[in-house]
Amino acid sequence: MPILKEIIYGNQEVGTYLALNNDYFLYPQKINPKIVNFITQNQPEIVTIETFIAGSPVIGSFVAMNSYGMIVPDLIYDDELDLLQKNTKKEFQITSISLEDNAFGNLILCNDKGAIISPKLKEAREIIEKALKVPTRVLRFADSDLAGSCGLANNSGVLLHPMVTEEEAEIIGKTLRVDEVDVSTINCGSPYLSGGVTVNDSVAIFGQNSTGPELQRIMEILQLE
Repeated sequence: MPILKEIIYGNQEVGTYLALNNDYFLYPQKINPKIVNFITQNQPEIVTIETFIAGSPVIGSFVAMNSYGMIVPDLIYDDELDLLQKNTKKEFQITSISLEDNAFGNLILCNDKGAIISPKLKEAREIIEKALKVPTRVLRFADSDLAGSCGLANNSGVLLHPMVTEEEAEIIGKTLRVDEVDVSTINCGSPYLSGGVTVNDSVAIFGQNSTGPELQRIMEILQLE
């Protein structure tokens, strides 16, 4: 079963610290080696990159990415950006954006087919669309501006904050071009899905408090079983 339940720095919010797509796995220093081993054992071809973003370990909060590109804040240090560029393919576009609200992992929900972005990023919509190479929709949903935090997506499905409306869920499913759309929580009831889990099309790392029903629903919708 391609899942792992863990904590990072004693914290259940593992998605706050990790960024994962089908080709790259970004993680901060001094996490349990079991986490990196899990990724490489299940996906031997994946490139693992140990780094910080702007000197911070909360990589998952700062970074939004799909298979075509990565969005990072302009606060990123030069050596961190150099490391990312040296370890990613030339055609993989790394774009730094200067905005006051720059926790792009919390503000962008994306896969390889589309992206939902927070209204806080509407001025940068065209830049984001060009970087990720997918159609992009500005949308506030579940009574929140945190599109990235309130959703979890791969190329098979999307899970959303329980307060999402049917209309909002339909828009998100069509934008991300997935058939499977459902609601869920993580870490025994948290509605901020991407904070408690990181996924790609093959594997998932969950916060240790995640319950069996939460895991089952997420794995089913994202077709990780």
